[in-house]
Amino acid sequence: GGLTFEQEVEDIVRRGVEEEVKPDNIAMEVNGRKFAHDRTFGQCAQVILVSMLRAMPVVETRKEAFASAKKMIKKWRPLLEKFARSHQDQKDVIVALETFVVDESWAKHKLMMPIAKTLYDEDVVEEEAVLLWATDAEERGEKGLLKECKSLLDYLQQESEEDDDDDDDDE
Repeated sequence: GGLTFEQEVEDIVRRGVEEEVKPDNIAMEVNGRKFAHDRTFGQCAQVILVSMLRAMPVVETRKEAFASAKKMIKKWRPLLEKFARSHQDQKDVIVALETFVVDESWAKHKLMMPIAKTLYDEDVVEEEAVLLWATDAEERGEKGLLKECKSLLDYLQQESEEDDDDDDDDE
């Protein structure tokens, strides 16, 4: 039994991050695995995000952890964007982020909101995707993470309501 899809993509991404491989080249390799394993763009994006974040050195403070994550996302945004295409794919990326932020090395830093916000600020995920994730997380009973992201979700909710100005307000 060879490597799983996740292991293969994680190897590609980790090596890419460590050796500063061009995002296009990493994307090509990941695409090869995508076809071989018959996976969606979203599933690729999930493994890419978590793999790059797991490649970060573990740090003491939340500030350092966040700075490191932000730098990683800014730098590898072109790669993430190639796979986080639809709102569904983008929502999957945020779901994958859940698994990273509860890793024992990172959990104490409470990174769900800052990283989700960075993904949004860097246009990796759109507001619809974040709100889709919130609905999904609610259905799965992820109360802690939703609470952590409350200010971001409130802000996006407001944004999306301002976009639909002509809708009746049925609060």
